[in-house]
Amino acid sequence: MANFDFESVVKETKYLVLKTIGDTLIDRFDDATEDVVQEVYFRVFKSLEKGGFDGRSKLSTWIYTIAKNEALRMNEKRLREEEKAKRYLQKNKSNLFQSDENHSILKQEWIESTLLKIPEVYQKTVRLYLSGKTMDEIANELNIKEGTVKSRLFRTKEWIRKSLPGVKNEFQES
Repeated sequence: MANFDFESVVKETKYLVLKTIGDTLIDRFDDATEDVVQEVYFRVFKSLEKGGFDGRSKLSTWIYTIAKNEALRMNEKRLREEEKAKRYLQKNKSNLFQSDENHSILKQEWIESTLLKIPEVYQKTVRLYLSGKTMDEIANELNIKEGTVKSRLFRTKEWIRKSLPGVKNEFQES
């Protein structure tokens, strides 16, 4: 099989790869574009080294397919993460307010002090969520997409989890 130069393959296909990823990746996951591009070229060159490209199609067509599949894979991964975050927030939302009065006050104080450390855009989203509003209501009130609400809630949960030492990571798969 022909030898492929890394630099020339990237140069010839970078716009195709970026366009494919941009068209396939869900808008709210645009921050993962670089990760997907990196994974695409990692897979391409790993496969090229092993002779995985058989030449039945154009190299660009083959790379397009890899890019599309990687973007779809990232969509699936991020959607799973959002669902886990949603379940975690739902579970812990009720736990935060279940207790006797003193513990409830302490929890409320802890929530307030924690929220003050979070960027304001996330504070608004979490406060609305904790007040009992639905994802759709929050999205309408903040004039953003429902997916953005979910993403912000996920990022807030992640920030809180990472900022607390010794707290079990609820997202670890068993």
